[in-house]
Amino acid sequence: MALQTSLADTLAAHVRRLEEERPETAATYANIVSRLVTAGAGSSAPGVGDQLPPFQLPDDRGRLVSSGDLLAEGPLVVSMNRGHWCAFCRHELGALQDINDIVGSHGGNIIAITPERQAFAKKLKDQCKLEFPVLCDVDNGYALSLGLAVWCGDEIKPIFSEIGIDLALYQGNPSWLVPIPATYIVATDGRIVGSFVEADFRQRMAPEDILTALRTADLKG
Repeated sequence: MALQTSLADTLAAHVRRLEEERPETAATYANIVSRLVTAGAGSSAPGVGDQLPPFQLPDDRGRLVSSGDLLAEGPLVVSMNRGHWCAFCRHELGALQDINDIVGSHGGNIIAITPERQAFAKKLKDQCKLEFPVLCDVDNGYALSLGLAVWCGDEIKPIFSEIGIDLALYQGNPSWLVPIPATYIVATDGRIVGSFVEADFRQRMAPEDILTALRTADLKG
């Protein structure tokens, strides 16, 4: 199955559009990324060879979903995302939907995890026409356990307010914490066989790299 325009190209095109149409937002994003990279954000997160910490989280329909149950079915692709308001996340999840059938052919599952409340997790799923669950990481508890939760910073608040993004409403708390986007490919024994943790939230793991790691998961299964 040939994949469409690469995710990296799609994300780069979105950055260029932001720079042209909303230069203040683009500049603020660049400043936030610089701050996160300088601070080593995400450097303590689990990586290849580590065990993925277990989770049990409600999905977009309110059902509890556990990593143990998912791994009993086969390898797992976990995508940590910021929310339905994030265009970079929507592009990534759309690309994951494009490979959902391939992941399924390996006996695997894809799940997305977002800090948003159920209604907004469902909105994200509907926006991206996802056939896999979106789980609600209330108060960023799981992201914190992975070392992925970061503070957005005061600089972005007035910009988000101007364009109608209300993280306190979406998440149900005023913390302004979001996860660093991360992707994990996990073998059935819970061991991470592929990972992408990037403080620059404008970048995401290529679907081709996910599928390569998934073949490794098959060998470990």
